[in-house]
This record gives sequence, structure tokens and C-alpha cells, in this order.
Amino acid sequence: MLAALIAVQQASFTFHVEGGRGLMVEAAGVPIIRGSYLQYYEPGWTKGYYSTNYGESKVEQVDPATVRVSFASDDKLAHGTVTYHKEGDKLTAHYDLQWEGDHAVKIEAAAGFLWAPALEKGSLTAGGKPTRALNTYAYSSRSIEGRRFSPDAPQYDFSGPLGTVSEHSSIPLTLFDARGNYNDDWAANHEYLWLGTLDTDVSKGKQADFDVEYRFDPKAAPALSPKTESLAATRQAEAYLPDTSRPPLIPKPQTDQLNWDKPLELTGAYSFPAGVFDHLDLYKEALSRRFVTPAPARDAKKVAFDAGISRLGYVPGGYRIELTDHSMSVLGEEDEGLRNGLERLVSLAFVKNGHICLPTGALVSIPQSDWRGVHLFAGKKALAFQGKLWDRVLLPLGFNKVVLQCERTAWTSTPGIESSITMSKPELLKLAGFYKNAGVELIPLVQSFGHMEWFFENKKNLDIAFNPDDPYGVDPRKPRTKEALTNLWNEVIETLKPKTIHFGLDEFDMVGMHVSASEKTQLWQEEMQILGGIAQSHGVRMMLWGDECLAPGEAPDATNGDTPNDAALRRAAIPQGSLIGDWHYISDPNPHSYTKNLQLWKDAGMYPIASAWYQPSNIKGFDTDAGYLQTGTLQTTWNGYESSEEGMLEGFDQYSAMILAADYSWSGRSESPDKLGYDPGQVFRKMYFGEPSPLTASPGFGLGASGQAFDIGQIRYGSPIDETVGSALSSSGASDLKFSVDAKGRELALAAETLVKAADDGEPVAEVTVTLADGRSVVKRLVYGRDIRSADDKTATALSDRNADGLCGIVMRLGETPIAIQSISIKPLNGYTGMRVQGLELIP
Repeated sequence: MLAALIAVQQASFTFHVEGGRGLMVEAAGVPIIRGSYLQYYEPGWTKGYYSTNYGESKVEQVDPATVRVSFASDDKLAHGTVTYHKEGDKLTAHYDLQWEGDHAVKIEAAAGFLWAPALEKGSLTAGGKPTRALNTYAYSSRSIEGRRFSPDAPQYDFSGPLGTVSEHSSIPLTLFDARGNYNDDWAANHEYLWLGTLDTDVSKGKQADFDVEYRFDPKAAPALSPKTESLAATRQAEAYLPDTSRPPLIPKPQTDQLNWDKPLELTGAYSFPAGVFDHLDLYKEALSRRFVTPAPARDAKKVAFDAGISRLGYVPGGYRIELTDHSMSVLGEEDEGLRNGLERLVSLAFVKNGHICLPTGALVSIPQSDWRGVHLFAGKKALAFQGKLWDRVLLPLGFNKVVLQCERTAWTSTPGIESSITMSKPELLKLAGFYKNAGVELIPLVQSFGHMEWFFENKKNLDIAFNPDDPYGVDPRKPRTKEALTNLWNEVIETLKPKTIHFGLDEFDMVGMHVSASEKTQLWQEEMQILGGIAQSHGVRMMLWGDECLAPGEAPDATNGDTPNDAALRRAAIPQGSLIGDWHYISDPNPHSYTKNLQLWKDAGMYPIASAWYQPSNIKGFDTDAGYLQTGTLQTTWNGYESSEEGMLEGFDQYSAMILAADYSWSGRSESPDKLGYDPGQVFRKMYFGEPSPLTASPGFGLGASGQAFDIGQIRYGSPIDETVGSALSSSGASDLKFSVDAKGRELALAAETLVKAADDGEPVAEVTVTLADGRSVVKRLVYGRDIRSADDKTATALSDRNADGLCGIVMRLGETPIAIQSISIKPLNGYTGMRVQGLELIP
């Protein structure tokens, strides 16, 4: 896929086209179109053939005003071009889409994701007739029908404070609202209206040929000037406050008889009536991560602390906690249960009257299953990142398995395929040691049929590629395939000494394998003989993804088994008792939607592991059903092939979803995600990034007058204050702000928001520069979704806390000790988001 950007810029609007993302248009500096795509599919969506979101495409500049996108599917059945041409205030897209298959298929083409914030405060007509209002929406269903603004029409006209946007097409197009939890990946955390064709026919000799024309007439933006303010520093007795909130109970316990109003005070001094127990250090370290823990006073009252392993009759990992006003008791089923109980004990702690406290009473928590895992990748930064992730988040939540995709390791048996993200074997061994010490079972995943681009890196091993011209998977018919896989897995198993190994095997026929379903089944059977032999020779259990062994109709999605007969033959080739990562990512909260596939695997003599992704409804439905059927659960991540904190921030939804997965997979609770009483994103942020809470308030300095607010940047498409739609564009505040300050501090805290829900997650909003008295500067770029959001965007921010009003608390570390500062500058990084600063504090 071409990653290069090709842009054509003119006065009234600019456009560019990105491979994999599509058409992007800005008018008067405000986004209007934020992406597009097209895909070929079988009627009824039983199979997809090609998508510009994932398939290869070529973006080329034909002339200064024209950009052409050309594409072809791997099997060359789907191919065509989309040509964009700019002339004056008009942009035309010409679609020439062709299909060479034996029967007709359908095309879904999103001509554009229209950016709702720029348009919603105006009016809309479809085919010359007014539609319902753009600025109100509330949808209870994912159905497109309930989200349409009108019947399909060849023309749509938007008119509002920004100006006018008109669309005219040679065929009727659909316009529907993708706001309000429309559960497709492209819509997640975005404010889009979808414009395009949903089901255009295409067949051999009868191409899909149509045009879409846009006209843009934006109003000029008012000019804003920079401003400088002098802010006085006012001493505040309580600037940095302890965390006195009551922690949520995640996962939900079976028995909760806790009394939070009569707490047990932790003095830091303990007695051990039954002797010092295992994992006491785990308890103390976890407590010190949550709170500043001063040394106990000499006359501190000792809390009696008893903990250990007991035969409770629970599923392994379960535990019982009993707390009185002077004692603590934690009993666990097996060592895992003791660890889980101690982690839960720490998670119950809160601050009251300057002391760390625990509620009194009893709590019993028993998992539905003893198999609760997450799927992660190896990488150069994986050791530090995953250690922090497990210590702070996953161990306290009760996960006990990790499927670690580690093919991108510098294995001795696969020389010459190293890349920029290859992990060294010594680092992988250290990571394996961490998991062993934490009581987490490590299951190595090395793709061993398809998805093996890593194996052919630097043009290595092409002699055993199934298709050397498009290297993606190995050919089990070639003798060296068995030798290469055996040598590789011998090394993996010798290095990591696992009890279970994961061969991958999903989507093995996705690229470069142009053969019939029966031939693919024969290849599968041959490959299974090789891999089954490897597992048997080492006495380890085999695990694989299950999509290639399920036919359409046998599961809600991920049915790549071609036909029921082929799927059955492939299942029969798998050794009995194997673990099946049964992945299904459909956003369906109904547990019974997943029963058929899980039961099918059980009936086939396998142990299915319900493998969900990040959509809350998917996790709720699938993990709940796994509990009913007594199977395991696996929360998968797919945000790149390298594990790191940077990657986690880019795919924050995939990691915050682990909070939900922990709750549903352990407890079997039936409430919908929006009824759980907590925001998983905020919970994850606090667990992963949270600093130890002080026990008492600390003084600081407030900058400026109480209640004083500063607006920065322009809102060019409607007023965020009174929601009225006027003929003139509204503006807000200054083009950028500079505050003169004469004070000292160790940290600067800003309470801020964007003026509207205007940016996409990951988009830079503003830059804050603190100039220190010694001439040095500390700079922080504020990114939407990580640092800041609008007050009415209730989604969690990854790096900042939010108060009840939705303001984001942004903290900048200036030094280890208080340092004098001269000024604070805030500069917007786009012309459409706007930013409001509602408070500034310096923490000594």
C-alpha cells in the first residue's frame, strides 16, 4: 500500500488522497471529508473479495489538478480506478470499477466520510427536499435504515455557518449518520456522516461506472491576533489532592459484603498470627504504586494479617477476603488465588482522613474459568511495557495467560530476516522470566502457514513460499517446509519451555493462494500433519485460530472454511484436545449469537477459547457465552506487530477493552457495558498511568483570577456557546496566548477542553511551551484523545484525568524540584478545534 501523500491545493479548498485512507478535503482550513473506501463483496456479505482499506492500491499524480487511485485484488478479479479532478470550486471523482469473476458481486463505496462538526449546525436538503435536523441524533440500533437522512438521492446540499457544500452524483447515493456508537472500525470515536453507495452491482463485462461531484463555497475566516496576559500567582492551601474515590469492584465478585463507612485503617505496621506468608512483597509493592506509604509510627497499632492457600473448593484463582477493624485475612485457591486475593486487597484501598483505609466485611470472588488470557506481541520495547502493563493492570484484574506473538524474534534458525522491530532472544528470555515469576502461563505464537511475511523478510526463504511472487505463506508440499518449521519450533520450545504452543493458521489463504476450496483443504491437512507432529514430539498442547475451519452459517463471522464439508475436514485434521482461538469480532452483545460455534468446537473434541476484540458489545456477548459453556477467553490486540507503550496509546481502545474483558470473563455479569457503573478507559488510565496518591492535600499556586477562562483558536462553523446558527462565522479568543508568570513549581497543571468535539483521536490540537527562568523550555504537544477532549465528548483520555464537568487535567513535569518559570505559551496546531483553558496551577 502506498504510504506517500499526494496533495493538490487550490484557494477555495484543498484535497489529498492517502493510500489506505482515501480522500481528504479541507475548505477554509476546516475538514469536510476525512476518508473514503471501496470494497467488493458477495451478496449478503458472506465473503469479501477486496477492500482499499487493506488491499494494495497505487496513488499517482496525473497533472497538477488530478490524482488517480488504481487498484487490483491479489487474484486480479477486482480492479479499477478512481480519478479525482479539481477545477475551481468543484472536485469530481470518477469511478471505473471492474470484476472478472464468473458471477456478479456487489460494491460498497464510501465516497466520503463527511465530518459532521463542520456541517451539523446548518441545514440539509436531499434531492431538493429538506431532511431531518443534522445536529440531533440518538440511535438505539446499528441499522443503517434508522440512520438515513432521506431515501437515496443523487444530490445533497449542506448550508451553514461555514458556507455551502453540495454533492451531485450520476447515481443515487446513501447518506447516513455514523455518530452515536455506530460499530464499525472506521466510525469508532469519529464524528462522521457516511456518503456513498452500499450495493452497486458489478459483473464480468459490465463495470460499475459513475461520478460524484462536490462543490465547496466556504466563507472567509475572521482574523485573530495573539494575546499576552500577565497572571498573578495566588497561594492555594489545597492544590494537589489525595485520591479519596471509592474504587470500582472489577471484576465483580460473587459476594460483596463490604462496609465502606466503617473502614480499617492501615497503619503500615502488621502482625502475622500464622507467620509471614508468600507474596507479602507483592502486596507491599502494589500498595506503594497506589499510595505514598510513609513509614509506620513507632507506636502504630498493628493490623493482624493472615494470608495463604486453602482448599476452598473454588475454581483455581478464586479467593476469599475477610476484613475487620483490626485484621485482614486472604485465602486463595492455589497460589494463583492467593496472588489474586492480595491484588484485590490492594485495589480496595482508599484514602480517608489522611490514612490508607480498607472497607470492613467480606468478599468472595470466583472466576468462571481458569483460562483468562490476553494476546500481545513481542518487540524491542515489549519487556518494559508488558512488565508495567501486567503489574499495574492485568495481574490486579486476574488474567493468567498470555498468548505472545513472537515470530519477530532473532531466532538462530531463521537467519537474515531481522527487521527494525525484531526482538532479541535474551530480551525475550527476560520477558519469559517475568511471566514465570508472575504466575502467568506464556503461550508462544509463531505464524506457521499464512501471515508469514516476517519469514520472507529480506527475500529469504522464497524457495518454500507457496507463491514466491507474493510471499505470504509456506507450501507444505515442499520438503524443506517441514525442516524449516521443525527447526524453528525446536528452538522456540527449547528457549521458552511452554506447555502450549500456538501455530496461528488464521487466513492462511488470504494472499497468493489461487486454488480451489478442496485443494486448500488438502494443503491444510498436509500442514496439520507437520505441525501436529511437532507438538506431539515435544509433548506440548497445540493451539490455533479457528476461522479456516468454520464455514458460512457456522458462526456469526470469521468463517473462512469455504464450505461445510471443507470446514469439517479441516477440523477433523486437528489433533483432539487442541485449544482453538475461536475469534469473532462482530459487535453483538447477545451471548447466544456465539453458542453455535463454541459448541461446534466442543463437539469436535477441542477446547475453544472465546477470542474477542475491542468492541464492548463483542466482549460482553462472547465472554458471557464462554462462561455459560465453560470455555476460556482471550482478549486480542491488533495494533501493529510490535508491543510498546507508544503502540498502546495509538490503540488505546484495544487496551482499555481489557478492563471489560476481565470483568465479563471472570464474573459472568449480564449488564450491558454502559450499565457497569464505570468507564473502562478511565479505569485503565488510572491503573496504568496513575502516580501514587498523597494522603493529604499539598499547597500550590493558582495562576490568574478564580474562574478566569481563556479561549484560543477559531470556531468557524458555528457557536459552541449558544448553539445558534448565524450568517457570520464565530470566532473565539486569540490566535495564540502567552502568559507572563513569576512563580516556582515542580509541575504545571492545566484544566482544559477543546471548544467542540472537533478532532479525530490522535490528532494534534495545541502545543504548550513553558519557558523557565534559566532559559530552557519544556514543551508538550496536546493530542486529542490522549491529552484533551471536548467537555461533551465523554470518552476517556489516555494521559489525563477528567473531572465531573469533562475538563481534562493536563500535567507537565518541569523538574524534580521547584523551578522558576517566566512564561507559558499555548499555540493551536489547527484552525478548527479551538481550546479553552479554565485553570492553571503550579505544584511546588
